[in-house]
Amino acid sequence: MPTLETPGLILRDITEADFSAIHSYGGNIDNVKYMAWGPNSEEGTRGFIARAVEMAQAEPRVNYDFAMILKSTGQLIGTGGIYLEMDWHGRRFIAGNLGWILHMDYWKQGYCTEFAAALLRFGFEELGLHRIRSSCDAENYGSYRVMERNGMRREAAQKEAILSRDGKWHDQYEYAILREEWMLGHAY
Repeated sequence: MPTLETPGLILRDITEADFSAIHSYGGNIDNVKYMAWGPNSEEGTRGFIARAVEMAQAEPRVNYDFAMILKSTGQLIGTGGIYLEMDWHGRRFIAGNLGWILHMDYWKQGYCTEFAAALLRFGFEELGLHRIRSSCDAENYGSYRVMERNGMRREAAQKEAILSRDGKWHDQYEYAILREEWMLGHAY
């Protein structure tokens, strides 16, 4: 059960006690504007938490969902994770998919940039991944700037790749970074 720290955050496994904080943004339509899911009902939020708790116990663990806890107040302000992907031969985990959601009261304060940086470090240093990718709605400037600030490069702009809740198609950006690229920016 890894616990990670950044200058402003503690990242820990999600627990059932996190329901109220998670539902406060997961159930808010404005907060999930760019997400493929939501807004969650209470049952939907409880289901997400139950899956995160269950996946944290899996062997081998392939989904690392984290609660973002603000160090200064102890408040849970978001969740996200890194989700492992196996090579085509099913031999080993070589890549990860990174994602997050942050309560809108904390947008534009650098927390997701810190979160993504911590998960990139965890993925490359602790999990030994070769590549980490992430994607977002092309209109989600905040998310793709988080990726760019962490050295990820845009690899694709996919036309009408996301079907939104309102039935409209949205473009999607795909970003990625290789272990070697990440290490160049983090020489010790």
